[in-house]
Amino acid sequence: MSIIAPPVTSPDLTSVPTKSRKLWQYDPEFYGKRDLRIDFLRGVAIVSMVVNHLECRSYFNNITQGHIYASSAEGFVFLSGFVLGFVTLQRINKIGLTSAMQKLLERAKVLYFTSFILIAGLGLLSIVAPGMTRPSFDRSPGEWWQILLAAATLHLAPPIVDILQLYVLCLLASPGIFWLLRRGLLLPLLTASWTLWWIQQVHPYSFSFQPLDRAHPYFVFSTWQILYVHGVAAGYHKDKLAKIWKRLPKVPLALGMMAIVIAALVTAHLDLQLGTWPTRVQDRALWLRLTDRSINGPIRLVTLLGLFSLMFMAVDRFWVPLSKTLGNLLIPLGQNSLYVYIIHVPLTLIWFMIPGLIQGTTWLVSIAQAIAIGLCWLMVKKEVLFKIIPR
Repeated sequence: MSIIAPPVTSPDLTSVPTKSRKLWQYDPEFYGKRDLRIDFLRGVAIVSMVVNHLECRSYFNNITQGHIYASSAEGFVFLSGFVLGFVTLQRINKIGLTSAMQKLLERAKVLYFTSFILIAGLGLLSIVAPGMTRPSFDRSPGEWWQILLAAATLHLAPPIVDILQLYVLCLLASPGIFWLLRRGLLLPLLTASWTLWWIQQVHPYSFSFQPLDRAHPYFVFSTWQILYVHGVAAGYHKDKLAKIWKRLPKVPLALGMMAIVIAALVTAHLDLQLGTWPTRVQDRALWLRLTDRSINGPIRLVTLLGLFSLMFMAVDRFWVPLSKTLGNLLIPLGQNSLYVYIIHVPLTLIWFMIPGLIQGTTWLVSIAQAIAIGLCWLMVKKEVLFKIIPR
C-alpha cells in the first residue's frame, strides 16, 4: 500500500506507442517520471491481498495462496519503501531534508490514527457483537479500556489490519534512514538493517511488542524493516540502479531468477501442500524457522528476490499487452493501494458474515471475489470518500 503522498491519475493506456526494436517493452519516455510498472505491481499485490483475506475456495485463491514462500505483504513493504525513496529524494532536493522529514512524520501520524481507529473500533465492536468482527477478532481481546490502551500502544495485532502498525514504525524510522543516505552512509545503513534482522532470527520476537490478542505479532518490525530499508535505499539510488540494470545480461539473470522461483514452488508444494518434506521432525522444525513469515526467514528473502525480479522483468518486457489488458484495473488500484486496503476491511467483515460464502462453490465464490475487486476499483474511479479516507 502507498505510504506517501496521494497518487496521480493514471494515463490512458489504450494507445501506447512502441519502438520497433523494443516491441511491447516499457519506455519511460512516454510516461514521465512516474514508473507505471511499479504501480502495476502494487496493483497485483493489492488484488492478491484482497483475495487472500476473502478466505474460501476459489479459482483466485488457487493462484494466490500457499504455493510459494512469498506473499503480497512482502511486495507491499518493499515497493512502498522503493516509491518513498525516490519521491522523498525529489522532495528533499526541492524543500530540504528537514521539511521533507516533517512531511513523513505527518504521514506517520495519519497512519497511526488510521490504525488506532480501525483496531480500536474492531476491538470495541468485538465486545458487543463478536460475530461481526471475524476474522480480526473471534472474541473480545479484553475490557474496553485494555483495548483502547493496547490499540494506542501497538499492543493489538488483529489479522487484516495489523500491517498498518508496521508502516507507522517504518515511517518513524525514515528520518534516520534518509539522514544516513544523504551523507552517503549506505553501507552502515544496510549493516544496521541486517544486524537487526539477524538478531531477530536468533532471538525471535525479542524486540517486538507483545500483543494482547496473539502469542506474537505477525509483522515484526525488526525483521520486516529489512524489506523497507532496502526498498528506500533502492528508490533513493533509482537512477544509478537503472543504469546497472541496463547493463545486466537479461537472459542469464532471468534463468537464475526462474531457477529460484521453480525451486521455491516445488519445495513449497512438498512442504505447504503435501506436508511430506522435510520428513524428520528436527529438519522440519529448522525448515519452519527458515521459512517463517512473521520473522521473514532467509528462505523467504531469497524467494522474494527471485519472484519480484522475475515479475518486474516480465512486466517490463511485455508492458504493452499487459497494460492494455490489465492496466486499467491494476494501475488505479496500485496508485491508491492504502485507500483500497482500508475499504477492504469492512468488505472482509461483511464477507465473513454472509452465510455460504466461506464454504461456497468454487464458481460462486470466484464471482463474489471478482465483484469485491470490481467494487474497490469502482470506488477508486469514482473517488468515493477520497477527502476522508487516507490514500
